[in-house]
Formats: sequence, C-alpha cells, structure tokens
Amino acid sequence: MSEQRKSQLSELARLGMKFYEEKLKLILEPEHNGEYIAIEPYSEKYFLDKNSTQVALKALAEMPDKKFYFARVGYEYAYKIGGSWLKKKA
Repeated sequence: MSEQRKSQLSELARLGMKFYEEKLKLILEPEHNGEYIAIEPYSEKYFLDKNSTQVALKALAEMPDKKFYFARVGYEYAYKIGGSWLKKKA
C-alpha cells in the first residue's frame, strides 16, 4: 500500500472518529448501543443498523463512490479478535 493511500485512510478514520465523538455520541448513546454505524465524514452522513453487513450495504447503496468509517455505537471497537476462550486454563 502506498504512503499516500495510507495517509488517505488515516485521514478518513480520524475524521470519522472526530465526527462520532463530537456530534453523534450524545445523540446515539445509549439508545443505539451495539448497533453498527457507517460514517461518511466529509458529508457527515451516517447509517445505522444492528447488522454490520446491512449497514455497509445501506451506505454503499446510497453513496456507492464513497468510503466510510465503521464503528459500533457505545463500543471502543466494532470487532474484537480473540477472547477469553483463547486463554489457557490453569
């Protein structure tokens, strides 16, 4: 991946997080906790759904040429890799 591409993706993520924290968090939490959100930060348009695939499909259907920042309302991360089942039991 080129440095320019990495920079563009970093900017998208930075703007998406900023928009969520500054404008959406108080509106969406706690009522929509656990739902997935797709944010197009340049237009400040966002989409919500309880299913991560559906939120992506909704966003792309309405704005097919845009890139989105994805998150989960009320969570630090949209997805978690691993878990307690991976820990060895003594």
